Amino acid sequence: MGKILVPIDFSENSIIAARYAREIALENQDELVFLHVYTKHVNQYANFVVHGEHIVDPTVKDAERKLSEVVNEVNEKSPTLTVSQLFNEGVLSEVIAKETTKNNYKVVVMGTKGASGIESVLIGSNTYDVIKDAQIPILAIPAYAISYKKDTIALLTNFKPGELEVLKQAIPVFGNKFHLLLIHINKAESDLKVLDKKFDEWIENIITETGIDDVSYTIKNRSYFANSAERIANGIQTMIRDENIDIILITKSRKTFFQNLFSENIIKEMAMEMIIPNFFGKTNFKG
Repeated sequence: MGKILVPIDFSENSIIAARYAREIALENQDELVFLHVYTKHVNQYANFVVHGEHIVDPTVKDAERKLSEVVNEVNEKSPTLTVSQLFNEGVLSEVIAKETTKNNYKVVVMGTKGASGIESVLIGSNTYDVIKDAQIPILAIPAYAISYKKDTIALLTNFKPGELEVLKQAIPVFGNKFHLLLIHINKAESDLKVLDKKFDEWIENIITETGIDDVSYTIKNRSYFANSAERIANGIQTMIRDENIDIILITKSRKTFFQNLFSENIIKEMAMEMIIPNFFGKTNFKG
């Protein structure tokens, strides 16, 4: 059991993410906490007083009602789950950072696109801000992920200790009974026999440390990608399609895996154009 934080702006994408989070929660009887963050604009109602009471912006009241409806729907469909709600004003990434510092969550599950106007809190750039600033794992859900599936989970790997740490962060969310596909980008054009030996040792270490024993790997040379953030991200998306990957794990270190490879901010491109759920784990290891 654990706690899952689910930011929601009532857009279709955030509702899809909420349903996805509910399916994860049902596996382990996790507690679901739905969070709505709104941005305060110039409020024409701020100084209005009628019969001694301040008039509240109706959009805020409407958001409170919608949040309660989401919680009630989950309670009706999954009565065994513990579900609660938070309603806050501010910047999404900052509110999430404060909330996850105060309370022990195992993951934040959020959509990747938002609605327009006051409820626009989950657009791609804000998703990236949350991923960048968060100290706990972020599971970003695209609109295509209409059901929770975890038959094959991929890990982008460069044989770094931080990647093993991210795998361990993923286990409380997904368990360890899935096929793990390790993806290595051979930027140094190393001999394949040398890499095969590295993988044998790496897989043995993964099995020992995590209990995940269904593991395979694939190697892509750097020439597979063009040297731009967009092309590299597209290349990774192509691999995802070719290998029938359900979820991909990405290691977010002080210098990201992608920056080490290409000195480009590929994580932002991945956050903007996801085709499957992306799990961004945090590690304090460099590289």
